[in-house]
Amino acid sequence: MTMTVHPLTPTIGAELRGIDASRPIDAATAAAIPAALWRHQVILLRGQELDPKAQGAFAELFGPLQNPRTVPEITGKSNFMYVANRTVDGMKGMLPDGEMQFHADQCYYEFPSRATFLYAMEVPSKGGNTMFASAQAAYATLPANLKARIAGLKALHVYDYAQNPTIRGIDHSPGAPHFVHPLVVRHPETGKPILYVNRLMTHHIVGIPRAESDALLDRLFTHIERREFIYEHVWRPGDLVVWDNFATLHARTDFDPKERRVMRRFSVAGPRPEPAIVQAA
Repeated sequence: MTMTVHPLTPTIGAELRGIDASRPIDAATAAAIPAALWRHQVILLRGQELDPKAQGAFAELFGPLQNPRTVPEITGKSNFMYVANRTVDGMKGMLPDGEMQFHADQCYYEFPSRATFLYAMEVPSKGGNTMFASAQAAYATLPANLKARIAGLKALHVYDYAQNPTIRGIDHSPGAPHFVHPLVVRHPETGKPILYVNRLMTHHIVGIPRAESDALLDRLFTHIERREFIYEHVWRPGDLVVWDNFATLHARTDFDPKERRVMRRFSVAGPRPEPAIVQAA
């Protein structure tokens, strides 16, 4: 295979051409594909024909597959899930309809996903786009005083799948999975500092008054969701999109629930987020 890389925006995203993810991939290309992801944060492969076995094998180029533990209905049954508003191959589709706010996959666990692999099988005629925001670029462009303000802080991340799966709720049930991580983490591959907060799942900053936490988080959410940090992907059947789950956040736009939207999702396991070592200005 001869892979070429074509940036999608100046900040985030690249299309990889010349790759057939359903076929065995030589060692040099197998090393170049993850390297492209760590550089561009999101990679797109169009026109793929993938069954679960082939998609899983491609994902394993990046690390061991991770069980989608958030969803009790499928835990232990497979290493993938369908993000779909239909039942597919006897599996109930998860997160079926509507807008979904920016988030990072499994940030509410000690060991979040390293990367996520979403393959489009059926798409609506409009809407249902996925937006990717660069948390790496967002941190780099924070004012120096705000970088100093958040240095060393930690936040609680919560995902209440039963009550608030797509839009932030007022509160969460006691049993919802949760974990505390630094606000600024070190990227496990590049070492770059990453702003590790998101609107859907970051509940509060630990150790400061709640009103102060809410105001600071809202400022960070607004910054990270600025349009210049975002690539919005308009799906076509056969698209495989892979995102760096440390360097990016992702969100979904609304679409007509009467239309079919069927995606197959794999993810690979990542390390525990470690605090970034940031030089003082």
